[in-house]
Amino acid sequence: MSNEVHYGMVIDTEHCVGCQTCTISCKISNEVPGSAHWNHLESLDGDELYQATGTFPRTRLAFRPMLCNHCEDPACVKHCPTHAMHKDEETGLVLVDQDRCIACGYCTWTCPYGAPSMDDVHHVMSKCTFCKGRIAEGQKPFCAEACPANARVFGDLNDPESEPSRLLQQKKGVQYLPKMGTNPSVYYV
Repeated sequence: MSNEVHYGMVIDTEHCVGCQTCTISCKISNEVPGSAHWNHLESLDGDELYQATGTFPRTRLAFRPMLCNHCEDPACVKHCPTHAMHKDEETGLVLVDQDRCIACGYCTWTCPYGAPSMDDVHHVMSKCTFCKGRIAEGQKPFCAEACPANARVFGDLNDPESEPSRLLQQKKGVQYLPKMGTNPSVYYV
C-alpha cells in the first residue's frame, strides 16, 4: 500500500436516480457563485437528460453524474498558461489558484470532462475541489454526503480497506473517457 493518499470517488450509476441533490448541495454548500456549477448530470443512454430510452416494458432512465475527475495527469494543468490550475502536492487534488487565473478558458477547452466552470461573478475559473476543507477534517464531500441513494462513494483509493476500494474490488469500475490519457480518479460502476 502506498503511503500517499489518492482521493477518488466511485459512482454507482445503478443507484443514481437523477435527483440532482449532488448538484444543488455542491452549489449551495460551496457557495459557487453565478451560473458556475461544479457538478452536473448527463444521460447515460440518450441525448435528453430525463427522456427514457427503450420500448415498454424494457425502458431505461440512467444518469452519469459529472464532476472534476481529479486526474493523475490532468489536461487542464498541462495547458494552463499561468499555472493557476495545479495539483496539490499533499492530496493530489486538482485545484485552481484564482489569484493567478486570467480566465482564458484553456482549462475548459482541454478538459475532457467539462469540469472547469467560469465564475462569472469574479471572472475566474472555478471547479470541484472534492470539498478539500471537509476531507481535511475527515468528512465526505458535500455531494457524497447529500446523495439520498448513496450513489457516490468517496475515499482513499490507495487504501485497499477504504469504501471506494472495496466497491471497486466487488464491481468492475470504469473510468470515463480513459482514451484521453488523463487517468481519472472517478470511477463508474
